[in-house]
Formats: sequence, structure tokens, C-alpha cells
Amino acid sequence: MLRLLCLVACFLFVNTAIAGTKFIRVTGEGNTVEQAKENAFRSAVQQRVGAIVLSERQAINEKLTKDNISLFSAGYVDDFKIIDIDQTGSTIRITLDVLVADSKLLNQVLNTGQTNQGVNGERAGAALSTYLEQKQNGDKILDVVLSTYPQNAFILEQRPYILTVDSYRNATFNVPYSLKWNYDYIVAMNEAMSLVEDRVGLVGFFNLAPSNVIIMAKDPKDFILGSKNTYKFNDIPILKQIKQSMLGDREVRLLLTIFDATGKWLFQTCYVPDSINGRKNSFYNMGEPRVLTIFGNEKETGILKATVDANHNYVVQQAARIEVAVVPFANCKW
Repeated sequence: MLRLLCLVACFLFVNTAIAGTKFIRVTGEGNTVEQAKENAFRSAVQQRVGAIVLSERQAINEKLTKDNISLFSAGYVDDFKIIDIDQTGSTIRITLDVLVADSKLLNQVLNTGQTNQGVNGERAGAALSTYLEQKQNGDKILDVVLSTYPQNAFILEQRPYILTVDSYRNATFNVPYSLKWNYDYIVAMNEAMSLVEDRVGLVGFFNLAPSNVIIMAKDPKDFILGSKNTYKFNDIPILKQIKQSMLGDREVRLLLTIFDATGKWLFQTCYVPDSINGRKNSFYNMGEPRVLTIFGNEKETGILKATVDANHNYVVQQAARIEVAVVPFANCKW
């Protein structure tokens, strides 16, 4: 499978005025008034705060099976006024004056009533729907990176094996290995987080937001100590999404396979890395419910032992290649 993923920071248009201080006039079309209104809202948000074009393509055997394009904008509709509604055939065209607010606010105050007793339901509904759309598209941006965990997240190196025989005459392939974070994946994580994070001004730098991600890593090409990046989010689902991509069926495993000269596998087994089972320093920490910390400089070394009992000596005799791969736990359920 060839998987091509592309994030393009494509700011379609950014008004020089401060977002949320001025109504902008937009038009939208649709088969219904609500559909035309939603398209107008989307256009207003993109014009005011810009948009990031997210393109995800997936091909299997050179045949395109998935081609999704999504837009992410960090804003929502705070207020609007209907200027004109026109219909030509089945197409409805609506013109609105729209006030766009920045959604990167940790207090999540989307909309306030115009009086102590009154609630403008239409205005509040527009604010909520555009805010939730922005959040859902932000989830898609993160999923582009998270969907390749753990295969692309780690670099695995294996060294020449040593064959030993125990007192029960069982043969064991001892395969030394090292496992560490893929720095390119760390960079992709940082870029995705920086695109969808929420501003921290209202909670303070040292206070926890509902969701917090801390990434500590150093470029292996540099001699500096590295950096610590903290990202804060105003909702809980985003951290749940990230953690779920790293746990359960997606948790990292090491798959050892012995092949014969024709490429047919003779022996296969999975291992839990010591950094996951607690025997060595972890690659990440999820102990605090509101925090995920990634230790990007951690490296694990060890020896994978593949024991073949005496009744299956043909595995040793026919073995031509040993391969160790990083896989999700789901690939180890036989």
C-alpha cells in the first residue's frame, strides 16, 4: 500500500483587520436556505482567519482508493445579518454580513445573549455549528499524523543474530535491536499540534487546560539539548483521540518473522518493547488524565529471543532471513 499524505498551509485570504471586529459581506449558494447559509458562513471564516487545505490520498496497487480534501479554519461565526436571498431555479443564493470570532479561546464562550433574558437561537446555533466544524476538521489534521502510528513513529535497527542452544536442545535466535522515536514523526506531530492548538492567554502558561500535550525532543543532527513544546486545547476529545491512537490495538509491538529462501514465513512472534511494559524508561507518559508527555529522546536497546523447539528444527534449517518490524498490537492477534 502506498499512502500519500500531504498538509498544505494554504491561507486563502486573510483580512488585515483584527478578526472579530468587523462584519464582512459574503454570499453562499445551496439547494436550501440553510445550506446556502452554511456555505456563506464557511466562506466568511476562511476569509477572516484563513484556511489550511488538508489533502489525504491513499492508493492500493496504484489505484486511488481515497481522496479527501478538508479545510481547517480557526474561527467561528459570532453574529450575522441576512442582506438578501435570491432563488434561480433550484439554486438559492444568500448574501450575509458576518462577524467572525477567533475560536482559539480556552473559555469556550461562543456566544452571549443580547439581553439578560434573551437568547438569539439562530445566532447561537451558527456560532456552535461553525465552531464544531472547525474542531472536527482539526481532528482530521491530527489524524493524518496519528493514523501512521506506530509504524512511522519509530526507527528500528536490528543487528546480526546469534544462534544458541539451551539445555533442552531448543535453538534460539538472539536478535539485538534498538528502538527510538522517528524525529521526522516528532516534527510532524509538532506541526499538526501547532496548527490546531488553542491559545493559552486566558489560563496562564503554568495552568493546565482541559487537554495538554508536551513534546520533548532533540534533532539528532544537532548538538543542542533540544526543545520542549507545550500545546493546550480547550476540549477533552482531542486528547482522547491522541491517546487512543497510541493505546489498545494501536500500541507499539515488535514483530519478528523468519522467512525461507522463497519469502514464505516459517516462524513469527510479537514482543512488547521494554519501554512499554515498564522495564525501561517509557517513550511517553499518560499518567495525568489531562496530559500526554512524549519523550522524544528516549531510546531502547535489547535482544529479541526467538526460540524454536526441537520438534521444529526445520525452521533453523530453512531460515534465510530474519526481519523485525514495528507494528500495532492489532497485527499480533492471531
